[in-house]
Amino acid sequence: MRPFLPPFGAPPGERGARGALLSHNRICLFSFITARPAFLANLLALAAFLACCTGAAYSGVAAISVQSPNLSLTQTTNVVSPIHLQATAEDTVTITGYVVYVDNVNVFRNFSPSVDAWIALPPGSHTLYVKAWDSQSSLGTQVYKLNVVGFAPPTPPSHAHRILNIDNGIWTVDNEPGVGGACNHGSIAPFPSNIDPNTSNLPTSDGNGQHLVLTSECKYDDSLFYRKFSNQAARSAAHTNFLWDFWFYIPTTTQTSNIQAMEHDMFQAVQLSDGVHEFMFGSQCNYITNQWQIWLPAGGNLTWVNAGVSPCRFSTGTWHHATYFLQRVTSSGYQEIPKSFSPATDRNTSLRYGTLTIDGHTVYLGGTAWSTKPGWSPTLGVQHQLDSAQSGVILEEYVDGESLISW
Repeated sequence: MRPFLPPFGAPPGERGARGALLSHNRICLFSFITARPAFLANLLALAAFLACCTGAAYSGVAAISVQSPNLSLTQTTNVVSPIHLQATAEDTVTITGYVVYVDNVNVFRNFSPSVDAWIALPPGSHTLYVKAWDSQSSLGTQVYKLNVVGFAPPTPPSHAHRILNIDNGIWTVDNEPGVGGACNHGSIAPFPSNIDPNTSNLPTSDGNGQHLVLTSECKYDDSLFYRKFSNQAARSAAHTNFLWDFWFYIPTTTQTSNIQAMEHDMFQAVQLSDGVHEFMFGSQCNYITNQWQIWLPAGGNLTWVNAGVSPCRFSTGTWHHATYFLQRVTSSGYQEIPKSFSPATDRNTSLRYGTLTIDGHTVYLGGTAWSTKPGWSPTLGVQHQLDSAQSGVILEEYVDGESLISW
C-alpha cells in the first residue's frame, strides 16, 4: 500500500492537532526532497528525518514500572525484607536516574536508566516512593504501600564477586594488646576431629576449615583470628552490598559461663577522595547479657550496642549457620550508586547493618555507623574473636564453609 499523503490544500477545519502534524510532515517531506542526496549519503541524517516526521512531543517521565517486587497500585502489598527493587521508566528522552524514598526518607539513589537495589526495611507498614528523572530534569513518581511481614537474605546477582572457602586458607592470630582483652592467648589447632565435632560430617563437603582456640590466662582473655584479601581490594572497591556466610561449631565441653563474648566481623577498606576508609561491620553475642550487639555510634564513639535480638547464646555440640547482609551507604544513610565508581564519585562513607540469619531465622538489624581512617591500604576480610569470662579455661570454635559475596 502506498503511504497516505493528504492534499496540500486540506481545509483548516479538518486539521486541529492532526492537521498540525500533517503540515509538519509536509515540511519534513519537502526537506527530504530538496536535500535528498545528503540524506542518502548520511544515514544519521535520514534517522533525523524520520524522527522529525513522527512529530513526537516531549512529555516528560510518562510512567514508572516496578518489576520487582510485585506491588499493587491500589492495595497494600505484603513483602519480605530486604526488598529487591527493580524498576524502569518510560520517557521520550533518556532516563538519567532514580531516587527511592521510604516513609519520606531517602533510601537509594542512582544515575542509571533503571533501578536494581536491595533495600532493607524494618517490620511493619511503609510507603514507598519511586522517583525517576530524565535528561530534561522532568520528574515522575509512583507510590506504593508495603507491609514487611518477614525477612530473608538477598540473592546475589550472577555478576557478583565471590570469595569462597575462606576458611581453607592461612589465617592470622592476633594476640596483640590492642585486641581489647586484659591478655591474649589464642592459637589455631588442627581442624580434623573424630568426635566433637566429627569433621567427616561437615555441613560443607570439602573437609577443611579452621579450629580457633583461646587458652585463657586471665579473666578477660581475648584473641582475634582473621583473614585479609588485599589482592581483592581493587575488584571490590565499587561494591556496596555484602553477603557474608559461614558455619560454626562450639564443642560440648564448652561452658556458657566461661564465655564473655563470641564475635564475628566483616571489614572493607576502600580508597575514597580523602583517603582510605575502613568499614568495620562488627557483631557479637554478649554471653553475659545474652544480647546480640553490633558496632554502632553511642556517646560520640563507636561501641557495642544491643541490636534487640535475644537470646543469642549458641547451643553446643551442633553446627550453626550464619548469614549477614551488609551495605555501604552515604553519611545520610542512603545508598548511592554513581554513574561510574571512583574515589572521587563514591560517596558511600558509612555502613549499614541489614539482616542477620542464624540457622534459617532472619532478623532485621538496622543501624548505621561511620567509617574510620585506619592508615591501611585497601583490603577486604573477615574475622572471628573469642573472649573469655574466666581464667584457666579453654574456648574453641570451628569455622567451615565461609564465603563473602559482594556486588
